[in-house]
Parts: sequence; C-alpha cells; structure tokens
Amino acid sequence: REAKTELEETTAEAEEEIQALTAHRDEIQRKFEALRNSCTVITDLEEQLNQLTEDNAELNNQNFFLSKQLDEASGANNEVVQLRSEVDHLRREITEREMQLTSQKQTMEALKTTCTMLEEQVMDLEALNDELLEKERQWEAWRSVLGDEKTQFECRVRELQRMLDTEKQSRVRADQRITESRQVVELAVKEHKAEILALQQALKEQKLKAESLSDKLNDLEKKHAMLEMNARSLQQKLETERELKQRLLEEQAKLQQQMDLQKNHIFRLTQGLQEALDRADLLKTERSDLEYQLENIQVLYSHEKVKMEGTISQQTKLIDFLQAKMDQPAKKKKVPLQYNELKVALEKEKARSAELEEALQKTRIELRSAREEAAHRKITDHPHPSTPATARQQIIMSAIIRSPEHQPTPISLLAPPSSRRKEASTPEEFNRRLKERMHHNIPHRFNVGLNMRATKCAVCLDTVHFGRQASKCLECQMMCHPKCSACLPATCGLPAEYATHFSEAFCRDKLNSPGLQLKEPGGPLRLEGWMKVPRNNKRGQQGWDRKYVVLEGTKVLVYDTETREAGQRPVEEFELCLPDGDVTVHGAVGATELLNTAKTDVPYILKLESHPHTTCWPGRTLYLLAPTFPDKQRWVNALESTVAGGRVSREKAEADAKLLGNSLLKLEGEDRLDINCTLPFSDQVVLVGAEEGLYALNVLKNSLTHVPGIGAVFQIHLIKDLEKLLMISGDERALCLVDVKKVKQSLAQSHLPAQPDVSPNVFEAVKGCHLFAAGKIDNGLCICAAMPSKVVVLRYNESLSKYCIRKEIETSEPCSCIHFTNYSIIVGTNKFYEIEMKQYTLEEF
Repeated sequence: REAKTELEETTAEAEEEIQALTAHRDEIQRKFEALRNSCTVITDLEEQLNQLTEDNAELNNQNFFLSKQLDEASGANNEVVQLRSEVDHLRREITEREMQLTSQKQTMEALKTTCTMLEEQVMDLEALNDELLEKERQWEAWRSVLGDEKTQFECRVRELQRMLDTEKQSRVRADQRITESRQVVELAVKEHKAEILALQQALKEQKLKAESLSDKLNDLEKKHAMLEMNARSLQQKLETERELKQRLLEEQAKLQQQMDLQKNHIFRLTQGLQEALDRADLLKTERSDLEYQLENIQVLYSHEKVKMEGTISQQTKLIDFLQAKMDQPAKKKKVPLQYNELKVALEKEKARSAELEEALQKTRIELRSAREEAAHRKITDHPHPSTPATARQQIIMSAIIRSPEHQPTPISLLAPPSSRRKEASTPEEFNRRLKERMHHNIPHRFNVGLNMRATKCAVCLDTVHFGRQASKCLECQMMCHPKCSACLPATCGLPAEYATHFSEAFCRDKLNSPGLQLKEPGGPLRLEGWMKVPRNNKRGQQGWDRKYVVLEGTKVLVYDTETREAGQRPVEEFELCLPDGDVTVHGAVGATELLNTAKTDVPYILKLESHPHTTCWPGRTLYLLAPTFPDKQRWVNALESTVAGGRVSREKAEADAKLLGNSLLKLEGEDRLDINCTLPFSDQVVLVGAEEGLYALNVLKNSLTHVPGIGAVFQIHLIKDLEKLLMISGDERALCLVDVKKVKQSLAQSHLPAQPDVSPNVFEAVKGCHLFAAGKIDNGLCICAAMPSKVVVLRYNESLSKYCIRKEIETSEPCSCIHFTNYSIIVGTNKFYEIEMKQYTLEEF
C-alpha cells in the first residue's frame, strides 16, 4: 500500500510538472512564431535595400555618361542648356534617392538591432527548450521506472491471480482490466496528449482496482491457508494412494505373467482345436466312406444270404430226396460221401456268414461311435446353430479353401446324402486326395479404420466410401465393410492365381453350378446362364421370372428357354456400349430399390443402368438375380470388362492429338507408384503425391523427379498468397506447410548426387488428418482440417506469420466433405453443419 501511495504521489507530481512544461512550451512556441514573422519582414526590407542600391548604381552610371556628353557638347549652347536642365533633374533625383538610402540604412540599423535582440531571445528560448527536453527525458526515464514498477506490480497481481482457480469470474474481470491498461499504455506511447488523459483514467481505474485487489488479497490469504491444510491432507492421501498403486502394479505384473501363461495355453488349445477340427473333417470323410462301404457290404451280404438260403434249400431238398431213397429197400445205394461233403460245405458257409455278421457288427459299432464323437465335437465347437445361408457359405468356402479342384465341388457338398453316395470315391482315391490337400486356412487380420480412397468391398462388391469405417487386412491389404469381414473366407496369403483357379473350378461344372458358362475363350466374350429378372419390369414388386441370359459381344440378351431356334428374338435386349451415352454396372443394390424382394436375395442382385447424353431419350435399368454369389461375381467382372473395353475404344476413337489426351508417362514394374493426388505446379511441372513420397512430373521431358525429405503424400494444395504448399504427409498423416521456393530449388538441384532434404513445417496439433480444405473468408486465409473425431479451423495471423487454431469441433462421425463460402465453412459428417467464421459458432445447415 505504501508503494501504491508513493506511486500515486509521484504520478500526481509528474502530471503537474507535465502541465507546467506544456504551458511553458506553448508560450515559447508563440514567441518563436512571432520571431519567425519578424525575420520575414527583415528579409523583405533587405531585398528592397538591395534593389535601391542597384538603382543608385544605375543612376550614377547615367550621371557619368551625361557628364561626358556635357563636355562633348560644350559647343552647342542650346544643347548645353537642355543637358544642364537634365543634369539638374538627375541630381535632384540622386539627392532624393540618397535621402531614401539614408532613411533605409537607418531603418536597416534599427532592424539589425531588433534582430540581434530577437536572436538573443531565440537563444534564450532554445536554452529553455533544451531544459524542457532534458526535463522530458527525465520524465520519460522516470516514467519507464514507474512502468517497470507497474509491470512488477502487475506480475505480482498475476501471481496472485494464478492461485485463484476457483474464482474464475474475478480473474476474467482482472484480465479485462489488465488488457485495458495495456491498451492505454500502447496508446500513450503514440500521442502525448492522449497518453496524459489515458494515464489519468488508468490511475483512477488502478486505484479502484488496487482497493478491490487488496480486499481480494486478504480473502485469498485466508483461502490460501485453508488450501495449505487441504494440500497437506491430500499429500497424505497421495502417499497412501502411491503405496496402493505400487501394490496394484505388483499385482498387475503377476496378472500379466498369468495372462501370458493363459495366452500360451489358449494358443495351444487353439492349435489343438484346429487339429481336432481337422481330425473331425477327416472323420466326416471317413464316415461317409464307411457308410458307402457299409452299404456295399450290406448289399453283398444280402446277395450272399439269398445265395446261401437257396443253396441250403436245395441241399435240404436233396438230403430229403436221398434220405427217401435210402429208406426204400429195393435200392441199396449208399451216398455217405456226398452227404458229408455237403455238410462240410454247409458248415463252411455258416462260419463265413458268422464272420460277415461279426464284421458287420464291428463296423456298425465303429460307425455309431464315430457319429457320437462327431456330434459331441459339433456341440462343443459350435454351441449356437448358424442360419442355413451362413452354413451354406461355410461349407462352400471350406471346400474351396481346403482342397484344389480334385476335391468335389462345393455345391456337391450341399447335395443330399443319396447323391453324394453315388459320387463317393474309393479308399485309394480318397487317400490320394488326402495327400493332395493344401490345408490353406489362414484367417485375415483386420484393422478397422478410416478409408482414404473409395474402393469396392471384396465381399458384397458395394462401394466403400471415402471417409467411412472400413476393415483392411494388415497382411494382404484386402478391404471390405466391417459388417462383411465375418463373411470373407480365410484366404489370407493365397496367391491371386490360386484364387482364380478356385473360382474357375467353382463354376466349372454346369450341373452343380447352374448359373453360367463361358464359351469361346479365344473369340469375343460370351457368357450365358440361368438368372432371374423382375416380372413386368416392376423392380421385383410382382415377383421374379427365371430367364436364360446371354452376354454376346456388347449386348445382354434375355430368353425364355435355353434351347433356341434359329432366328428367335430375345425377350429383352440391353446394349452395354452406347455411342451417345454411358452404362454403369452396379455390383450391389440397396434394399430400398427393391421393396418386395426378400432381404436374403438382395446380395445376389446386380443392376445395369444406361445414361444417354441426350435428354430426349430416357435411360434404362435392368436388374438380374444370380443363383449363387460366385455367379454374380463372374457376371459383374464380365460386364465391367465389356463396358470398360467399349469406353476405351470410344475414347481412342474420339481422342484428339492434344497433350492431355496422350500418355505422358507410363509407370510399370518397380517404377510403379501408388498415386493419391496430383497438382499443376507450373506450365511444365505437375506435382504427384504418392505413398512413396512427393514427385514432380515434367510434361515436356516426360520425366519423374523425386522430392526428398517428404514422406507419403495423401492430399496437396497450393496457397498462392503465401507461396506455400499445404499437404497431408507422413505415416502420422500430419498437416504441414512446405515453401514453394525450397521445392523449386530441390527440383533445380535434382541432377546433383546429394540433394538437400525439403523440411516441411508440421502442425503438431493436427495429426491423423484425412481431409482438408483451404480458402479465403473476409480477406483472411483459413484452413479447415478433418480428423476421425473432430474438425479443426485454423486462421492465418499476419503479425505472427503463421496459422493459429481458432476452433475445434468434436464430431460423432468422420468428416467426408468441406466447402468454403464467402463468410462460413460447411462440413459434412452424419449431417451438414455450417461454421460461422466471425463468432465461430456451429449450426446445422
């Protein structure tokens, strides 16, 4: 308080001295202006005096000339009289001029004396002005000292304010007053008069502020004492918590060891389970073979039994006949030898039948135990029964994965047991097939994250949109929807040639796969098979009809029957390569398009849609329902290749000899790049952002140059006002700025062996970015960057020469689009929202 009172007294004295100095300076300024005016009068008089001296000199010259003429004209009296009169007139003028000169000289002397006096006064005024300047310097030094004291006092106030975490409202008011005082100080440096008034106001505010702060300081001291007591109690609690934490860490280490042991045990159990599943599959195949062998043995046994019964009946008849013959007395022929042989043969047959019955009982017991074990394994391995569709898919995919084409086709596994018995192989063929089995059953390791590039799902062939969640295998990079990842077969690491081989083997047999056939492989593409089309073209509202569909060249022909007569016209015809339009093949169709169609049939439907360039001719739509999913994949691939081939041929026919129409650069083999984005950099250079880094394509030289120092580039934009490149780069997908001059310098030094790296300026707060947009709003440069869970708005600060974060907005879904207007930014997540750039408020668009 004493320092505050001293500060107020010194500021009051300084104000009084400043007022006196300003009044004295105003008086000196007035005197100086009067002296300046008198000096201007003196200069005017000096100019007049100089002019008079010049006139006097001219008159003297004229007098001298006339005197000469007078001497020469002494002979002529008349002329002499005239000349004398002229001379007298001139002498009078000279005397008058001399009188004027004397008066002018007197006035000049008086003015000189006044000038000397004024000069002395000016010297005095300058001395006073110097004293005033010295006093002003002293006042400025004193003001700087007061400013230092004031800053120290403000630092103390800030330290006190930092301790007031609970009183946020009072801290906000103090910050506002501090900002006002800072603004007053900055204005005081610019203008003295405004500074004096601002200081007076600031002093008044400081007095009120000091009084309020003194009261708050007393309250804070009391609260500080309370907080110290609370801190001590919290310190004790913290020590107890640390001890508890140490115990928990020890328990966690023990649990981690147990978890590692459990993981190893689980891994062993999974291996054992996999081996048990393989053994169960072997037991299933063995069971089917045993059933087949059992049926053969039963048939063979029934034939043998019938034969034995026939032979026994014949032998009994023969024995009875012989016995009757023996009983007759007339004939005394003996046949004991034949009877003994027959009896021995009968006993042999009985022993053989007993052995067959024992073997049959053993096989029945083994079959019964195998069935019980398989049922027990099925119950333990699969507690919840799956739906028929998923069971069908599992059987088909397990058949595709676990065996090459020597194994029976997947559809045949779904056939009834009677048909499978007919197709069952012999034990030798089964053993040969078992040795050729590949056992490729490697599941995919999916990682769910944001999709940075629109692509097709590997399961349902629908589009995986940009900025949406997608499941991507870490090993084979296969991508699908998260909901479709469970249906993807365990083919991780399987080469593409084997997958093609399996898909061809899957649809090779027309009896097992009634979907389609590929004919004339050497000629144009031709595909045909049974499919279903909507009845009366009502999008399935009135049901589906089974038709025979043929892809012949560039046309899709729909017939009622498979056998066609010569010249028979199709029921419906669809052209895939329109001369004045485009055709789109949709591998997936939404359930909303087909309202009365079963949901289980929707994944098997594909759509053909034509878009004519002229508005006078409407477009067409053709829906096809495939019998199986591989048939759908085959049809989609064939139709897309046909449409793409027609489009390429049309583009080649219509292409002009322009630069953008020709191939500038072809990247093949090891030189191939995974390109994400491009940007025209100059008239000759195009920047190419790829997974491998940043490259520059020279259009004229057809050369590709790498720009070192920059990682993978996903998006790039040129800010012309700053001459900088804005891009998303690196493994962390960070937003960064690169100077255009550095890029040009790197391209100019590309021929050197050691090129300098281009170092980007990374925004540390904006990482994991997948989309951004840049533009101008209210003549200010702005950037809007999207991350998986938030959107960040940055604005360029000219005083700091950098972009500063102005707003962070949390989003429930990742942002997929950004648009700049003249006064706001529109972002699209689950809905469209508008960010107003004056107050940075968010409203639904």
